[in-house]
Amino acid sequence: MPKKTTTLHTPKKIKTKTSRKITKNILIADLVSKYPKTVKALMKHGFHCIGCVMSPYETLEMGAKAHGISLEPLLKEINEVIEK
Repeated sequence: MPKKTTTLHTPKKIKTKTSRKITKNILIADLVSKYPKTVKALMKHGFHCIGCVMSPYETLEMGAKAHGISLEPLLKEINEVIEK
């Protein structure tokens, strides 16, 4: 009787777009450092303290509250910017 062989097929890798979602908990300095193209969106929403001495210690949420900026529209635009 002939020997039976099994052929294994390696599945193809599917490329998917990595979702990098920015949350309210990111430090302002980290956001600007990792995603410099978000500066324009921050400025548009009235977030002018990007280089502030508190930016390494202040989250996006804290900064938005301190300056009376609506967080949800800002987060939405920042995430749209980084996905481009």
